[in-house]
Amino acid sequence: MSKKHIMIVINSLAQGGAERVASVLMEHYHDNQDFDVELVLLEDDIAYTLPKDVKVSLISGLRKEDSSMKKTLHIPFLAYNLHKIIAKHQPDLVVSFLYRADFVNILASYGHKVPVIVSERVNASSTYNNASLNAKINKFLIKTLYPKASYVINVSEGTKTDLVENFAISAQKQTVIYNPYDIEKIEKLASEDLDITQAREKTLIAVSRFRPIKNIGMILEAVAALPKDIQLVLVGDGSEEDTLKAQAKILGIEERVLFVGAQNNPYKYMSKASVYISSSRSEGFPNALVEAMICGCSVISTDCPSGPREILAPKSAKSIQSGVEYGEFGLLVAVDDTKALTEGLAKLLSDEALVSTYAQKAKERAFDFHVSTILKQYSETFSHIIHKGRV
Repeated sequence: MSKKHIMIVINSLAQGGAERVASVLMEHYHDNQDFDVELVLLEDDIAYTLPKDVKVSLISGLRKEDSSMKKTLHIPFLAYNLHKIIAKHQPDLVVSFLYRADFVNILASYGHKVPVIVSERVNASSTYNNASLNAKINKFLIKTLYPKASYVINVSEGTKTDLVENFAISAQKQTVIYNPYDIEKIEKLASEDLDITQAREKTLIAVSRFRPIKNIGMILEAVAALPKDIQLVLVGDGSEEDTLKAQAKILGIEERVLFVGAQNNPYKYMSKASVYISSSRSEGFPNALVEAMICGCSVISTDCPSGPREILAPKSAKSIQSGVEYGEFGLLVAVDDTKALTEGLAKLLSDEALVSTYAQKAKERAFDFHVSTILKQYSETFSHIIHKGRV
């Protein structure tokens, strides 16, 4: 049986959760007995290392610095360019990651019989819950175009439920595949030396883009209420970096907060911290949360849609509106509840047995998302859709 040709389409391979998953698929499938793979980028930005023999096509001159509106307006032209590449390369399946790439993929599918899969990476309703023009356009395109896709792969049950209930996307055309993690590789990278003078049990960490939806300011407020020997390491960058640095200064904790920038290897920082914090107002499936669990952190996360509850309290479906929940694999706190986050952190930092137990349970839970398990699910889904053909 000949190999099946898969085309992966994504905005770019800049650092990010969806980009990392795409890079894992590229690495796995470039020398696979069942599939071969090529990559199509909307923007020329590659932060992940790709196998040397992978074919990469760039279909625009867009840059990451360009405005969201400019990128949105280019969608029809990108779809036209992708349509030409599909006609030339004749893949058996086209799978896309991130909304713009998903929209381009679906529009490019008109006029050919190649099945298309889109990957839902965030909770659309909570991500686009404002009245901005960009939010309205994206919600309209999701509702209009997603039903045209052959299949939707969701990153969590929460994103699937959102598409069914709020965008009328048939559940029969959807599945859930969690993000894959190369645990052995992460553990090796986590062992690299790092000059952190603070004791591990006194060190907190968050790894995030500094954007409003990530709500890093809430972490700073919580740290300000904790004992003065507690240190916070922030890994990442983004539009709010200067604002957050100013907030740390106003709170009087600038000496206790280390901004280390975006890192190719955040795991060496995670492994030197005791507690990992996720403060988001919305997620799809928070990669860094699971990565911190692999690195031996106990974790505390806002109970935002979607992902954290599925990771930390998978037997419980009801979200909390206030306070702290001691989940099976970590702590959950209500979104925007600074008091609850402070309470949860104080408990973990003061109870050595509790933090140790949660660190062990978190690591055990992380193995449910091992790369070998998740890639098998991707392969089975790809084979099923190719066999089924375009619908």
